[in-house]
Amino acid sequence: MINFRFHIVSLTAVLLALGIGLVLGTTFLDDATIRGLERQLDGLEHDLDRAQERNDAQQARLGAFDEEAEQLHSQLGERLYAGQLTDRPVLVVTTQGIDQAWVDTVLTTFTQAEADVVGVWWLTDRLDLDDDDEVDDLSAALQLSTDDEGRLSHSLAAQLADVLYGAAEAAPSESDSGVDQTAPAEPALLGRLREAGFVLYQLPDDLDGDVVRLPASDLRIVVLDAPDAVLTAGEVVVPTLTELTSDGPMPIVATQPAPLAGGDADESTQPELVGLVRDDEELRERVSTVDNLQQVSGRIATLLATVDATPSDPVIGRYGTGDGADRLLPPGAGDG
Repeated sequence: MINFRFHIVSLTAVLLALGIGLVLGTTFLDDATIRGLERQLDGLEHDLDRAQERNDAQQARLGAFDEEAEQLHSQLGERLYAGQLTDRPVLVVTTQGIDQAWVDTVLTTFTQAEADVVGVWWLTDRLDLDDDDEVDDLSAALQLSTDDEGRLSHSLAAQLADVLYGAAEAAPSESDSGVDQTAPAEPALLGRLREAGFVLYQLPDDLDGDVVRLPASDLRIVVLDAPDAVLTAGEVVVPTLTELTSDGPMPIVATQPAPLAGGDADESTQPELVGLVRDDEELRERVSTVDNLQQVSGRIATLLATVDATPSDPVIGRYGTGDGADRLLPPGAGDG
């Protein structure tokens, strides 16, 4: 990575060369002065070359680290993830605009863990409600007779929470006489939201059909935020999580890569879901969070937190390397 010293050396060399040219063009210099200036310029050029070499070496090391991390994630999953979530239904909820690669990372993790990935809900930019057609269409999808955006947003969160709450309830035991044998189905609300363009579906490659069907119980929910989402986490996702967890912890994991830092990062496009959850006194105790999905440890933490998110008694934790994280990975049985 090019550092500040590299820029100073480059700028000094350029200014010195320019100064020599100007002086030589306007006055007479003796040989000793010229040789002294030339030696300084040669020294600066040498420093510049060495700085460039160090930068090239650092870039090569970073590239090697990235390649190693990708191979580690893939090969670690092949060997160690298998059986962690066998046949456990998992729904991924994310937002349009996020790079497909982040979703693929999460899906690959759960596929390797042998989970029953029911699909992905992509929330779209129509939920911005920035024109009358969107307001009218959402009112119809929610089966309300209002054009008040505040009421519509609140009702959307409440109705989505109701759908997810029902699917995420613990499965009844086999000994219960009223065991629910209902087959997985597309919730009516989601059907209307999908038809109106407020939600898009993505299904795993090995799953037939074109709709996401939720189970009658035992669902685990993974909410993914990442750069460039067309909706901020506070617009739809956090209100829905607040409604969904109003009675206590739920089998939910909120995950994201760490926000970019530095002058090139646009703060308005950076993920904020984990920060919002951790800043809320109730949500932070009811939803597990992972703040470093870009790292192998973050992907492992996302998987293990989902394993721990049992519908009957979800274990809640805050994992990663960012503000508010308690551990890098969820503890094993008996660990503190």
